[in-house]
Amino acid sequence: MARKPKSSPESPPAQKVEAKLRVGFLLTPRFTLVAFAGFVDALRLAADEGDRSRQRLCTWAILGNEDTVVTSSCGASVRPTAPMESPQVYDYLVVVGGLLHGGQQVPRSVYAFLREAAAHGVKLVGLCTGSFVLARAGLLDGHLACVSWFHREGFAAEFPECRVL
Repeated sequence: MARKPKSSPESPPAQKVEAKLRVGFLLTPRFTLVAFAGFVDALRLAADEGDRSRQRLCTWAILGNEDTVVTSSCGASVRPTAPMESPQVYDYLVVVGGLLHGGQQVPRSVYAFLREAAAHGVKLVGLCTGSFVLARAGLLDGHLACVSWFHREGFAAEFPECRVL
């Protein structure tokens, strides 16, 4: 049986660490779970020392209506952890896209939120087909976009104003 270490009166109080990076995630319906999981887990590992999974050096939130869940392409669901408001509190917003067939059913409020974020200078990232969401919001016009080889032709055809890698 492991013993719990006793705290001594000389122990300094735990210091609050200011997060150096704040990330908000926007998960689209039928998002790709592996893209989201890989990205957020990299943040988790970078956010703290000693594999304690605390959001200290980096914080993140899954944005959306906290009363709903977003279902991934594999059927696993994720519940948002923070409302989709005040985009300027984040350094980055990461849009995680997913399946395109059947059309991406992205709520209009997401596009408005992304445009507001861009107006505040928040950096935007598109994972998987999140680049389609950013382009549909008019936020990639004239920019160079990196798109999966699988969706490159479709992206270039739908968004001729965007340069594609």
